[in-house]
Amino acid sequence: MALTRKFLPNGKSIAGISRSETDYLYKEIFEDRAYVFDGAAPLPAEPVIFDVGANIGIFSLFAVQQWPSARVFAFEPVPQVFEALQQNLGASAGVTLHNMALGNEAETREIVYYPNYTMMSGFGADAQTDRAVVEQYVRNTTEELVNGELKAAVLENLDSSLDGRFQQQLISVEVQRVADLMDRHGLDRIDLLKIDVEGFELQVLQGIEEGAWPSIGSAVVEVSDRDGELAFIDGLFKSHGMRTEVRQVSEYRETDLYILFAERH
Repeated sequence: MALTRKFLPNGKSIAGISRSETDYLYKEIFEDRAYVFDGAAPLPAEPVIFDVGANIGIFSLFAVQQWPSARVFAFEPVPQVFEALQQNLGASAGVTLHNMALGNEAETREIVYYPNYTMMSGFGADAQTDRAVVEQYVRNTTEELVNGELKAAVLENLDSSLDGRFQQQLISVEVQRVADLMDRHGLDRIDLLKIDVEGFELQVLQGIEEGAWPSIGSAVVEVSDRDGELAFIDGLFKSHGMRTEVRQVSEYRETDLYILFAERH
């Protein structure tokens, strides 16, 4: 599948797999600032940022804009998506790209890749569950439409609009631990750890060495709360001396998707 190119509202041209996904990610990260923890302490002047589950790199682009002197490490395991990430950030100073996933052990494992819905790909991806989340998202956003006829048309065509979106491929990808990457790059801290990995959040966090937890300054994690993961992850951060706040974006009400913010006391 050939990459698309799109001009964003900020005038930057960006490579992507799907123009609609690019629009969604830009709105979520740049406009809605879904990963910004209001009231959090400012990051250092030259922060170290891990973008785990970078996709095409919208959050990394946001980080570079917000913190021009940041060292950003972006991780995306799917080769086709990584190609877009390279085009978007490969020439950016201070940015290091890794074609791999992060988890709780170094290994090679198969990831579920949705070529027609890349941002929901992941080790924990399940087509039926993921489709239900998207259907609820569409219903929630449709409630805000004033035009009754348009609202009815969107809901009537919902099934057909999602047909084929969750066809999947299994791709073998490299997995490393946060601890391994910190050692490899000689890092003594991570000032902001962003994780968006579709159900694999806990495994990423388990890849942090116990002694390295004090070096994690803050985190923002999208959590798929399918089997009580949210409470466990929340407790994990708290047990390592961090205060937390959990939010759910209104468009995702009645789904299992939450955003957890954590900051060291």
